[in-house]
Formats: sequence, C-alpha cells, structure tokens
Amino acid sequence: MKPMITHFNIDHSDKYDVTKRGLNMAEGNFMTSSTRDRIMKDIRELESKKSDISDRIGEARMQGGLEENEELLMALEDMQRHEQEVNRYQEMLFDAKIIQPIKLGKKKNVSVGTTVTIMNIDNDQEHTWTLLGVHDSDPNNGIISMKSPMGMELLTREVGDEIEVNGTYYEILKITAKKFD
Repeated sequence: MKPMITHFNIDHSDKYDVTKRGLNMAEGNFMTSSTRDRIMKDIRELESKKSDISDRIGEARMQGGLEENEELLMALEDMQRHEQEVNRYQEMLFDAKIIQPIKLGKKKNVSVGTTVTIMNIDNDQEHTWTLLGVHDSDPNNGIISMKSPMGMELLTREVGDEIEVNGTYYEILKITAKKFD
C-alpha cells in the first residue's frame, strides 16, 4: 500500500469572529426594556406559584414516606421544574444591557436597534429586519438577533454593501431607526 499524503489548508480567518469589524459580540446580553419587563413579570408569576407547590409537598408528606407516595414525588418534581424555570429566567437577566432607543430616521451604519432593508441579489426579493437582542428575537415579526448569522453580518455595514449569509448574497438598501420599545 502506498503512503498517502494529505494536505489541509488552515484558514485563520473566521467569518463570524467575535471581534470582526471591531465588535466584540461575545460580550453583552442585550435586550429591550420591554423584554426585561416581560421576563421580570414571568419570574414574579412563577414565584407566586411556589407557595402552592410547597403546600402540596407538605400535604403529601403527611400521607407517608417517599417510596410509595406518588403525590409527594410529583410535587417534588414540580418544585424542581419550577426552580429550573425561575433560574432560566434569572440567567436571561444576568448582566443584561438595555438597548437604548436611538434617534429616529435614516442611519449611516447598521447597529443594534436599527431596521435594515436588504434585497436578495439572486431573486430581487426584499426583506426588512430589526436587529435587537437574543431574547427579543421574533423572526416572524421581522426582529432578528444581532448574534444570528444575518445579524452579525449586517452589523456596522452601510447602504450599498453586499453581504453573504449561508451562500445567499444580499445588498443593503436602507438603514433606519424606528421605535421598537
């Protein structure tokens, strides 16, 4: 058998490098104040249900030991799920940075909080996206995360720039700031 020589090109560039174009996207948990308020409301609602689960645990403990007490096992599992959900929401708020509204109107560069109209170069189809934080993301309503592949590619770009996302090429047609909160 002949020895086979293989060669790999090592490309040190990373299209989505966290420091691309002077940005450090790994830093910061950005969200709008309305998203923060919604998460805080969800935490308060969950906390209000905690006493009901505690009561169920207390009542179930009165009925016997852990081995044969299905009600106690279910109540303990509910408490565990409840605590995990509260922790998940609290992690969303940890080190949250509120996206400050920017002056409305046309903008020179894409930044967090701007609305961008792009055109698919292949089929001339237009899309409009508002770039916000991960927890604000709602693609069905035109809101994408700045940390998504499209969002990261759009950040700091200008009107007329061409970008490539997942093999599709787009041209930036318009950058504006609209009220998002």
